[in-house]
Amino acid sequence: MAKAYVIKADGRREEFRPEKIERTCLRAGVSRKQAREISKEIEKLVYDGITTRRIYQMVLKKLERIEEISKPAYYYRLRKAMAEIDAESFEKFVKELLACHGFECEWNKIIPGASVEHQVDIVAKKGSDLFLVECKRHVNPHRYCGLGVVLQVEARLEDIKDGYKRSINKYDFTKAWIVTNTKFSEHAKRYAKAKGILLTGWSYPKRRRKSLELMIEEKRVFPTTILKASSPVKRKLLKNGYITLFDILISPEGRLEKAMGISREKIHDLVLQARKLVEDSLH
Repeated sequence: MAKAYVIKADGRREEFRPEKIERTCLRAGVSRKQAREISKEIEKLVYDGITTRRIYQMVLKKLERIEEISKPAYYYRLRKAMAEIDAESFEKFVKELLACHGFECEWNKIIPGASVEHQVDIVAKKGSDLFLVECKRHVNPHRYCGLGVVLQVEARLEDIKDGYKRSINKYDFTKAWIVTNTKFSEHAKRYAKAKGILLTGWSYPKRRRKSLELMIEEKRVFPTTILKASSPVKRKLLKNGYITLFDILISPEGRLEKAMGISREKIHDLVLQARKLVEDSLH
């Protein structure tokens, strides 16, 4: 094929290299033979100016057709599922995740600071600690959560703290906490560490198993977007308040059918998928 260039998330152009596809597939747990086959199939579809995001979607689609692939492949699927959640549902998902980890949570609070009012995604309490939680969801799973987000959250925390000192609000926050479905830039990590702001994102932090994917895995709180279903069905699940697989499993199938407006057969398939995903995560 003629030389093709890939557009990376930051806008840079890089020559397409099929061996990168093969390495990605190997990390996902497929055999070398399967990795080579997928790489060759993707290579035929690549065109000059294709984005890394599009290639990533194509690889995921190929991997999903292979049964019984290893743990890394599950993480690829989970990462894609997190990117498919809308911003509001992501906040609700994080609230449920933190609740399963022992936090008392309030969602979407308007809190007056010394200067202005602030919309706080989640107020999370555990023991004597009170956290201001900011949720940042990105459609592109390869996008970095940058320094600007950390600076905004720090300023919000300081204004609310000043408001508490003046008895304008009742929230005596201990720390700020940023949760994202992507990775953090190095500047964001360095500044957050210096200012005592907690960060939870994809593969971060690595210590004490507190990255987003490991927190999800530990409590088996999976988003409904991880199901193999059409995009309209996933959006409707979220719209009707089915944010996690547990929401599906505790709901009677008749109620699901009424809320979703799809056949009992399709509802039953979603329930079976949800049950299998949760059960498989126990092993």
